[in-house]
Amino acid sequence: MKKVLYTLICLFPLGIASSNAQQKITLLTGEEINVTSYAIGDMFVNYKVVGDSPKKLRIVDKYDVFSVTNAESQEEILYKPADSLDFTIEEARIYMEGERSAKKHFDKSGSSISSVYVGAASGVLGFYSIPLPFIYSMTLGRKNPKQLPAEFKNYENNEAFRLGYNREARNIKFKQSLKFGYVSLGISLTMLVFLTK
Repeated sequence: MKKVLYTLICLFPLGIASSNAQQKITLLTGEEINVTSYAIGDMFVNYKVVGDSPKKLRIVDKYDVFSVTNAESQEEILYKPADSLDFTIEEARIYMEGERSAKKHFDKSGSSISSVYVGAASGVLGFYSIPLPFIYSMTLGRKNPKQLPAEFKNYENNEAFRLGYNREARNIKFKQSLKFGYVSLGISLTMLVFLTK
Protein backbone atom coordinates (compact mmCIF):
# COMPACT_ATOMS: atom_id res chain seq x y z
CA MET A 1 0.00 0.00 0.00
CA LYS A 2 2.83 2.37 0.93
CA LYS A 3 4.54 1.63 -2.40
CA VAL A 4 1.35 2.47 -4.31
CA LEU A 5 0.95 5.77 -2.43
CA TYR A 6 4.61 6.64 -2.97
CA THR A 7 4.29 5.94 -6.71
CA LEU A 8 1.14 8.09 -6.97
CA ILE A 9 2.81 10.98 -5.12
CA CYS A 10 5.83 10.82 -7.44
CA LEU A 11 3.72 10.68 -10.60
CA PHE A 12 1.21 13.38 -9.58
CA PRO A 13 3.47 16.39 -10.48
CA LEU A 14 4.19 14.77 -13.85
CA GLY A 15 0.47 14.52 -14.51
CA ILE A 16 0.02 18.22 -13.73
CA ALA A 17 2.91 19.20 -16.01
CA SER A 18 1.50 17.06 -18.80
CA SER A 19 -2.01 18.51 -18.45
CA ASN A 20 -0.64 22.05 -18.47
CA ALA A 21 1.39 21.48 -21.65
CA GLN A 22 -0.19 23.69 -24.28
CA GLN A 23 0.04 23.29 -28.02
CA LYS A 24 0.38 26.62 -29.78
CA ILE A 25 1.02 28.30 -33.10
CA THR A 26 3.23 31.38 -33.09
CA LEU A 27 2.62 33.78 -35.97
CA LEU A 28 5.22 36.11 -37.48
CA THR A 29 3.26 39.01 -35.96
CA GLY A 30 4.17 37.66 -32.52
CA GLU A 31 0.60 36.52 -31.85
CA GLU A 32 0.26 33.13 -30.19
CA ILE A 33 -2.75 30.86 -30.83
CA ASN A 34 -3.42 28.15 -28.24
CA VAL A 35 -4.69 25.08 -30.08
CA THR A 36 -5.98 21.62 -29.24
CA SER A 37 -4.54 20.08 -32.41
CA TYR A 38 -2.80 21.09 -35.63
CA ALA A 39 -1.55 19.66 -38.90
CA ILE A 40 1.12 21.16 -41.14
CA GLY A 41 0.40 21.05 -44.88
CA ASP A 42 2.32 22.29 -47.91
CA MET A 43 0.68 25.74 -47.90
CA PHE A 44 -1.46 25.94 -44.75
CA VAL A 45 -1.44 24.95 -41.10
CA ASN A 46 -4.81 23.48 -40.07
CA TYR A 47 -5.78 23.71 -36.43
CA LYS A 48 -8.57 23.54 -33.86
CA VAL A 49 -9.06 25.54 -30.67
CA VAL A 50 -11.02 24.75 -27.52
CA GLY A 51 -14.75 24.66 -28.23
CA ASP A 52 -14.47 23.91 -31.97
CA SER A 53 -16.86 21.29 -33.32
CA PRO A 54 -15.34 18.11 -34.81
CA LYS A 55 -16.19 19.33 -38.33
CA LYS A 56 -14.79 22.85 -37.90
CA LEU A 57 -11.28 23.38 -39.23
CA ARG A 58 -9.34 26.62 -39.03
CA ILE A 59 -6.44 27.44 -41.34
CA VAL A 60 -3.57 29.89 -41.41
CA ASP A 61 -1.10 30.49 -44.23
CA LYS A 62 2.07 28.51 -43.53
CA TYR A 63 4.20 31.50 -44.53
CA ASP A 64 2.57 33.57 -41.77
CA VAL A 65 3.65 31.06 -39.11
CA PHE A 66 6.94 31.26 -37.24
CA SER A 67 6.65 28.02 -35.28
CA VAL A 68 4.36 25.37 -33.81
CA THR A 69 4.74 23.86 -30.35
CA ASN A 70 3.40 20.38 -29.57
CA ALA A 71 1.98 18.99 -26.31
CA GLU A 72 5.48 17.95 -25.21
CA SER A 73 6.58 21.61 -25.52
CA GLN A 74 8.80 20.79 -28.50
CA GLU A 75 8.97 23.68 -30.94
CA GLU A 76 9.13 23.16 -34.70
CA ILE A 77 10.34 26.22 -36.61
CA LEU A 78 8.46 26.78 -39.87
CA TYR A 79 10.00 30.17 -40.63
CA LYS A 80 12.73 29.96 -43.26
CA PRO A 81 14.69 33.03 -44.38
CA ALA A 82 14.17 33.46 -48.13
CA ASP A 83 17.58 35.04 -48.69
CA SER A 84 20.47 36.75 -46.89
CA LEU A 85 18.41 39.95 -46.48
CA ASP A 86 15.78 38.20 -44.34
CA PHE A 87 16.01 37.92 -40.56
CA THR A 88 17.77 34.90 -39.15
CA ILE A 89 15.62 32.74 -36.85
CA GLU A 90 17.01 34.46 -33.75
CA GLU A 91 16.51 37.93 -35.24
CA ALA A 92 12.93 36.99 -36.14
CA ARG A 93 12.33 36.02 -32.50
CA ILE A 94 13.63 39.40 -31.34
CA TYR A 95 11.54 41.20 -34.00
CA MET A 96 8.38 39.45 -32.73
CA GLU A 97 9.32 40.35 -29.17
CA GLY A 98 9.47 43.99 -30.29
CA GLU A 99 5.94 43.69 -31.74
CA ARG A 100 4.60 42.08 -28.56
CA SER A 101 6.27 44.74 -26.42
CA ALA A 102 4.65 47.55 -28.41
CA LYS A 103 1.21 45.93 -28.04
CA LYS A 104 1.64 45.85 -24.26
CA HIS A 105 3.57 49.03 -23.52
CA PHE A 106 3.23 51.60 -26.31
CA ASP A 107 1.52 54.76 -25.02
CA LYS A 108 -1.21 55.53 -27.55
CA SER A 109 -2.90 58.31 -25.60
CA GLY A 110 -1.11 61.11 -27.50
CA SER A 111 -2.36 60.01 -30.91
CA SER A 112 -5.89 59.46 -29.57
CA ILE A 113 -6.13 62.96 -28.04
CA SER A 114 -4.71 64.77 -31.07
CA SER A 115 -7.08 62.84 -33.37
CA VAL A 116 -10.08 63.95 -31.29
CA TYR A 117 -9.07 67.58 -31.84
CA VAL A 118 -8.48 67.07 -35.57
CA GLY A 119 -11.83 65.31 -36.00
CA ALA A 120 -13.72 67.94 -34.03
CA ALA A 121 -12.07 70.84 -35.87
CA SER A 122 -12.66 69.19 -39.25
CA GLY A 123 -16.41 69.18 -38.66
CA VAL A 124 -16.73 72.87 -39.58
CA LEU A 125 -15.95 71.94 -43.19
CA GLY A 126 -19.06 69.78 -43.41
CA PHE A 127 -19.00 67.22 -46.24
CA TYR A 128 -15.42 68.15 -47.21
CA SER A 129 -14.14 67.10 -43.76
CA ILE A 130 -14.71 63.36 -44.34
CA PRO A 131 -11.21 62.48 -45.62
CA LEU A 132 -9.32 64.66 -43.09
CA PRO A 133 -9.18 62.18 -40.15
CA PHE A 134 -7.95 59.47 -42.54
CA ILE A 135 -5.23 61.74 -43.95
CA TYR A 136 -4.17 62.72 -40.43
CA SER A 137 -4.08 59.04 -39.36
CA MET A 138 -1.94 58.13 -42.37
CA THR A 139 0.50 60.92 -41.56
CA LEU A 140 0.65 59.95 -37.89
CA GLY A 141 1.07 56.27 -38.71
CA ARG A 142 4.18 56.94 -40.80
CA LYS A 143 6.16 58.27 -37.84
CA ASN A 144 8.18 56.00 -35.58
CA PRO A 145 8.18 56.58 -31.81
CA LYS A 146 11.00 58.93 -30.84
CA GLN A 147 12.35 56.55 -28.21
CA LEU A 148 11.73 53.19 -26.57
CA PRO A 149 10.17 53.02 -23.08
CA ALA A 150 12.71 52.90 -20.24
CA GLU A 151 12.22 49.15 -19.66
CA PHE A 152 13.52 48.42 -23.18
CA LYS A 153 16.69 50.52 -23.09
CA ASN A 154 18.74 47.32 -23.44
CA TYR A 155 17.26 46.96 -26.95
CA GLU A 156 18.01 50.55 -27.97
CA ASN A 157 20.64 49.47 -30.49
CA ASN A 158 19.00 46.19 -31.51
CA GLU A 159 17.74 46.73 -35.05
CA ALA A 160 15.41 43.71 -35.14
CA PHE A 161 13.67 44.70 -31.88
CA ARG A 162 13.32 48.33 -32.92
CA LEU A 163 11.89 47.38 -36.33
CA GLY A 164 9.28 45.14 -34.69
CA TYR A 165 8.43 47.68 -31.99
CA ASN A 166 8.21 50.60 -34.44
CA ARG A 167 6.07 48.70 -36.95
CA GLU A 168 3.52 47.70 -34.32
CA ALA A 169 3.57 51.17 -32.72
CA ARG A 170 2.82 52.75 -36.12
CA ASN A 171 -0.09 50.33 -36.64
CA ILE A 172 -1.48 51.15 -33.19
CA LYS A 173 -1.19 54.89 -33.81
CA PHE A 174 -2.97 54.59 -37.17
CA LYS A 175 -5.85 52.50 -35.82
CA GLN A 176 -6.34 54.64 -32.70
CA SER A 177 -6.14 57.86 -34.66
CA LEU A 178 -8.64 56.63 -37.26
CA LYS A 179 -11.12 55.49 -34.61
CA PHE A 180 -11.02 58.58 -32.42
CA GLY A 181 -10.78 60.94 -35.39
CA TYR A 182 -13.97 59.68 -37.00
CA VAL A 183 -15.88 59.38 -33.73
CA SER A 184 -14.99 63.00 -32.97
CA LEU A 185 -15.88 64.07 -36.53
CA GLY A 186 -19.26 62.33 -36.27
CA ILE A 187 -20.06 64.18 -33.03
CA SER A 188 -18.87 67.46 -34.52
CA LEU A 189 -21.02 67.06 -37.66
CA THR A 190 -24.06 66.08 -35.57
CA MET A 191 -23.68 69.17 -33.41
CA LEU A 192 -23.24 71.32 -36.52
CA VAL A 193 -26.51 69.99 -37.97
CA PHE A 194 -28.40 70.80 -34.77
CA LEU A 195 -26.88 74.25 -34.46
CA THR A 196 -27.71 75.23 -38.06
CA LYS A 197 -31.38 74.18 -37.82
